[in-house]
Amino acid sequence: MKPSFRKKYFIEKHFQSKVILFTILLLMLYTLLFVLILFVPYMIPLSFDYPLTEQADAARMLLSLHTSIWPALAVVILSLSVLSIFISHKVAGPLFRLKRSLAEIAAGSIDKDMKFRKRDELHDLADSVNLVIRELRILVGALQNDHASVSRCIADIEQRIENHQFDAVEGRGLIEKLQAIKVEIDQKLAKYVEQD
Repeated sequence: MKPSFRKKYFIEKHFQSKVILFTILLLMLYTLLFVLILFVPYMIPLSFDYPLTEQADAARMLLSLHTSIWPALAVVILSLSVLSIFISHKVAGPLFRLKRSLAEIAAGSIDKDMKFRKRDELHDLADSVNLVIRELRILVGALQNDHASVSRCIADIEQRIENHQFDAVEGRGLIEKLQAIKVEIDQKLAKYVEQD
């Protein structure tokens, strides 16, 4: 089977933008701390009355650091920012799929399980949603069976009324059948709703 790949990397723009912005801010903070730790020791001799040889050594070292550190830091920041797009994509894709699946469930479609791509994150979330979908299928099936039973009882009552075959004993028997079905429905729904 051919693996499927997403063609768009910005699926959840709001979420992914926040992740990328957060990554860039962390990288900037890291860069600031890195620069302070690396450059300040060489800037101190230039800022105060240090011997001229120490100042010259510090200046040479600062020039050397400037030519080698800034391009490397730019490459690291750019690379990690691009990498954050791919990392956020592994979470944003499943979130997009989750939203779509929940919208389908809310619209009444419970015939498909939710599936993520093999390399996506949040597979445990998909498993939990699929468990809910299976429970809903069982509940809907049981309610359909109960609906069919109630419909048969109602049809039986209507037929007996039309044929004038309805006496108190038969009426009580049909009422007891309906009450038994009602108890079954209450038991199935008890998991989801509070009963009075």
